[in-house]
Amino acid sequence: MKKKKVLIAIPVVLVAAIIVYAAIMLSGRAITADNLDDQFVQVIENNGCLQCHAAEPKPFWYQKMPLVSGLFEKDMTNGYRSVDLEYVVEQVKNGGEITLADVAKLEQTTLNNDMPVIQYSAVHWGSSLNAKEQQIILDWVTGKRTEYVKGIAEEIGYEMDEATLAKAVSEPVQVVPDASSYDIDAAKAELGLALYHDTRLSADLTVSCATCHPLNNAGQDGSQFSKGIASQVGGINAPTVYNAVFNIQQFWNGRAATLADQAGGPPLNPVEMGHESFDDIAALLEADAEMVAAFEKVYGNEGINQETITGAIQEFERLLTTPNSRLDQYLLGDEGALTAEEIEGYELFKKNYCATCHVGASMGGQSFEKLGTVVDAAVYYEERGTEISGDDQGLYGFTGNEADMYKFKVPNLRNVELTGPWMHDGTHMTLESAVRTMFRFNTANPNPSDDTVNKIVAFLKTTTGENEYMDYKNVPSNKLGQ
Repeated sequence: MKKKKVLIAIPVVLVAAIIVYAAIMLSGRAITADNLDDQFVQVIENNGCLQCHAAEPKPFWYQKMPLVSGLFEKDMTNGYRSVDLEYVVEQVKNGGEITLADVAKLEQTTLNNDMPVIQYSAVHWGSSLNAKEQQIILDWVTGKRTEYVKGIAEEIGYEMDEATLAKAVSEPVQVVPDASSYDIDAAKAELGLALYHDTRLSADLTVSCATCHPLNNAGQDGSQFSKGIASQVGGINAPTVYNAVFNIQQFWNGRAATLADQAGGPPLNPVEMGHESFDDIAALLEADAEMVAAFEKVYGNEGINQETITGAIQEFERLLTTPNSRLDQYLLGDEGALTAEEIEGYELFKKNYCATCHVGASMGGQSFEKLGTVVDAAVYYEERGTEISGDDQGLYGFTGNEADMYKFKVPNLRNVELTGPWMHDGTHMTLESAVRTMFRFNTANPNPSDDTVNKIVAFLKTTTGENEYMDYKNVPSNKLGQ
């Protein structure tokens, strides 16, 4: 009889302990801060979000108990892969920058009400967001997105009325600004256009920027891997140059901070353009009296060098935005700009978390995300059937940080129907295939229906915008103005 009482007492004590623990958690969830940023931090910290969404998750007191120890391991791994809230909290506390992607992730999770996962909330009673906490997060999201939208508007001198601003901050995707509104140095951009097509930037005078990024082909060459001098083939798909001005960093692995830095890379790459130094390029350009005069007009006595060459190319590439897509018209309030199927595709795009990475004006380029948050990237490469190269390592190849392995700069989705083949390795020949792959490896819905995929693809085709250079005669040359 005594043994039976002991057996009954064990679960009773365990339940009592959990109740006490839940009460302690709930008592610590009072929002005491006045500042919205501080309130946001309190919500994240008080609800135990950092127990999964951190580089070094905090162990639970009961984590080593039988039947429980393995219950959370996968969710903790996926949680950190999806969003590092520890980093977000630190940025908020220290006044640092928050990416649009992190803002969108917090918004969509709150709207979907799907965090924490049931395994966590079943044990941590009361850890789900209450109505007040949800509103704090949504208000915080609105504030951060307002800062971004106003910043873009201020940069291009665009006056935005309150109705347009309210519409913009309610969406994870924003309207592409017309580059004609930017403060552009016209003479510098004209020089940059000439240099963009100048084959003297390559050692054998055969390759220009336009070779791999032709303006009249959506800013990329349509190849899996582009060819450089001596027909050498690179190891990663060339991204479009259109709307690259919105990227927080350049290249798939983010190794260039600016468009000018990016322009300085290929000329010295032995596979791409093959020069040993920019001094060699400057010598070729200085032999051209017309080119010397163009540099003097723009830069005075600064001369022809890496900074002036790449600076001019950057100024030209700032013009390569693609506004006035049907999606932009819809975002500005024209409900008839999209069909019912396309609108439904946009809603599915948001609901399935696509719009938590593909955010902002360019629908990408705002963060580095891991290929394989749900299914490991190793499976992707194994199924691909070819060896993993340095180009497949993503951000890790630039930072050397193990946590950055297989993280890539999120590609822009503007004009995406024109920029295939898709993915960093150019292995996907249709948009449908690329969408299915992203569902499988990076969402909780690994097998989307044909209807879902088709509607999302239909929506993606509404992102194609306009730019005068989309019809530009792409003839690489070494003559100014050709």
